[in-house]
Amino acid sequence: MNKFCIIDAHCDTIAKLSDQNVSINKYGDTHVSIEGLKEGCVDIQFFAACICARDINDSPLQTALNLIEAFENMVKKYGDCFYPITKASDIHASKRAGKIGALLAIEGGDALEGKISNLHLVYNMGVRLITLTWNYNNEIGSAAMDTATEWGLTAFGAEVIKEMNRLGMIIDVSHLSEKAFWDVVEVSSPPIIASHSNAKALCNHPRNLDDSQIKAIVEKGGVIGINFYPPFLSWHKADIHSIVNHIEYIAGLAGVDGVGFGSDFDGVDRLPEGVNGPQNFPDIIDELLRLNYTEESVYKICYGNFFRLMERILKGIGEEA
Repeated sequence: MNKFCIIDAHCDTIAKLSDQNVSINKYGDTHVSIEGLKEGCVDIQFFAACICARDINDSPLQTALNLIEAFENMVKKYGDCFYPITKASDIHASKRAGKIGALLAIEGGDALEGKISNLHLVYNMGVRLITLTWNYNNEIGSAAMDTATEWGLTAFGAEVIKEMNRLGMIIDVSHLSEKAFWDVVEVSSPPIIASHSNAKALCNHPRNLDDSQIKAIVEKGGVIGINFYPPFLSWHKADIHSIVNHIEYIAGLAGVDGVGFGSDFDGVDRLPEGVNGPQNFPDIIDELLRLNYTEESVYKICYGNFFRLMERILKGIGEEA
């Protein structure tokens, strides 16, 4: 198999590094390991600081700050392996250095606690992507898994979107309610992503995207990262073929330029059959090649689509998009 580099737009590994005495140096403690990233040819891994519980002891902002510290400690401890990405030029710098690019994200806009000043705080700490909600409604908007989803994006949420656009941050609509999703599409000027979401037509789960949402993301220049969580892939047995089915569906519906990977490693309690971590990306690629996808198309799915979006959005303030 030809080696294809990977960009994986979502994992929750830093929560495990924060909460447990675990190591990511080798296989075992976490889905994502340095060994697995290298074997899977992962060039860039997005690491999410997940604000994923209502019963946490700390405030949402403090939880985010604790997880950001865990990310910083990981990058420092494994400095020979990771290169933090905060702007487009870092993508090339990490490759030249022979390191894995690490992009810091926040999953759950609860972390902002309704204050734009907190957006600036986390931006200055290196956060370059925010998943606007997790499973619960927050000050930004309504979530797909909450009980009240009809009110969409708030006025504060619209302010957040516009400021993220100005700063050069990636807006992630995974977890949003349909109403909030369409509000974000209207408000945001640059492309948006669904970092870890699948096709509702193949698996009718509230966390997945319907055809009109998929088309809207891709028409705007955005990308959808396929989530490996079995309940989002299939109501029946999930395996590598299930992952490829969602890739094929989105590519067939909206074009190959709109699909990538968003594994959700370390954020799920189980994985598809045949997938244990990033070391299995080559098996997915093999299946795409077996289905006669061109090398150009496979490159786009694995790397090119998210690379294009990152180059466009991750700019310093005052730099051209």
